[in-house]
Amino acid sequence: MAENTKLSKEKINSNYSGKTDYDLIIIGAGISGMSTALMYLKNTEGKKILIVEKNSYVGGYSTTFRRGGYVFETTQLFPDIIEMIDYLGLDIKLKQYEKDFMRRIVVHGDEVDEYKIPTGAENFTRYLKSKFPDDADKIEKLMSYSISMFSQVRKLKVIPTLKDTLVTPFKAPKVIANLNRTYSGLLDKFDITNPKLREVMETFTSFSGVPSDMASSIYATGAMLSSMTRCFRPYGYFDEFPANMARLFQKRGGELLLNAEVENIVIDEGVAVGVKLKKEGRVIKAAKVITTIDPMVAMRKLVGDENLPAKYVKRLENVVMSASSINIALGLDDDIDLAGMDLDYPYNVVSTGLGTSEKLFDGFIAGDNSFSEDCFHAAVICPSLTTGAKNTITIRCTPFAINKWLEWRENDPEKYKAEKERWADFFINIAEKYFIPGLSKHIVVKNISTPATFARYSGSPTGSIYDMASIVTQFGPKRLPFKTPVKNLYQPKFAHGLYGGMMNGVQMVDMLLNRKFNDGNSLFSPKNK
Repeated sequence: MAENTKLSKEKINSNYSGKTDYDLIIIGAGISGMSTALMYLKNTEGKKILIVEKNSYVGGYSTTFRRGGYVFETTQLFPDIIEMIDYLGLDIKLKQYEKDFMRRIVVHGDEVDEYKIPTGAENFTRYLKSKFPDDADKIEKLMSYSISMFSQVRKLKVIPTLKDTLVTPFKAPKVIANLNRTYSGLLDKFDITNPKLREVMETFTSFSGVPSDMASSIYATGAMLSSMTRCFRPYGYFDEFPANMARLFQKRGGELLLNAEVENIVIDEGVAVGVKLKKEGRVIKAAKVITTIDPMVAMRKLVGDENLPAKYVKRLENVVMSASSINIALGLDDDIDLAGMDLDYPYNVVSTGLGTSEKLFDGFIAGDNSFSEDCFHAAVICPSLTTGAKNTITIRCTPFAINKWLEWRENDPEKYKAEKERWADFFINIAEKYFIPGLSKHIVVKNISTPATFARYSGSPTGSIYDMASIVTQFGPKRLPFKTPVKNLYQPKFAHGLYGGMMNGVQMVDMLLNRKFNDGNSLFSPKNK
């Protein structure tokens, strides 16, 4: 995200009518908030819904910004959410990646291994077996088990009844067996000991900056299969997606209020009854309130510990939020031939070998980072190869902690700028060495986003870019529940990303409608398509 620039190419305006009473208020116009609103409108009649967003644009982290005549993206991949898009009636033109999903480079000192990870689980299985023939049987068993486990997730209920609980071990035995298993533990189960094979498989936990020995095996498997099964990117810009959602929401009678920060969620005798806006002090009432923002902000700041049970406050204190990131967005001149550099993948990823994710995550937990010449992980994305716009690339580097970034930005601008440039140069050199020879000579515009940038735009005090970290101890039933301790206040937290954000909406609306929409299912399977 750019500092002090217009964020969105697609202009959406507020259509708030000035009413003071609604059936539902949603805090946050990101993918979770917009999906919840659209799903609710489609399955109800005559409901008054208001979305309140502190920024001037919709989409949250899925947006676009302009700088120096270039258009930059903040989102990399459009996963297989086509069923949900079609169900809502959204119109967006997508380019499907039908051959390869990722170009993956692993660096071991002077040795470099390169892989072309294909789309589709069957293709991926064949590819792995061809690369690691001595492990072919193990690969076949691991992938078959993974596909079966992910299919069993569809049989789970979000809030199970007693009957659901009794039959779940029979309907989804692999899910039950893996609730407390890390992805590293899953690889161990199938005796995947070849370090180079493990490096390829652990790619799918590093997406969110979590090491495989802490990442949920179910989440990592789901991320792998939902991303590579069918993956896309828009032919236009990513902000067209939330913009289309907002237009459809308004067309169907929903109201959107932008540039309006919530000061607090109004609680009356333990019940959420509305929100108070910060700027005007206006109170807008609602029968139900949904918050989609950082739970540390929503619950501890907007609700307040005094309105929460001590046990829940303790649980909040123990939540590990996901890491932040440093993103370097580069506008390049016309002399560079990006099309000829084999970069047209959703992701081009380079890292050092096994142990990298663990070291980087340890650095994040310690409050800083552990990136060095011998320990790094970065993704390089080239959206202009699809959009046809002026040459752009984004270098995304996770995990980083907020550390002193906020202090530097607010109190020591020179230091802030120097640190931004230092890390930008570090990652540009990596991209230049492994993906784009001569990159630095072609840079026209450079925009650097730090953890402080993400904190500024999202409101997350830690600059978290993936909500709660997808570690096994807070995944699935161990995540914060949708129903908060405050009556009529909800917090949808299925997962993060475009897929997770839309599933937040599906599960939230199904809960509000007592299973009349999605029959209580954990994944999208509406009763009436």
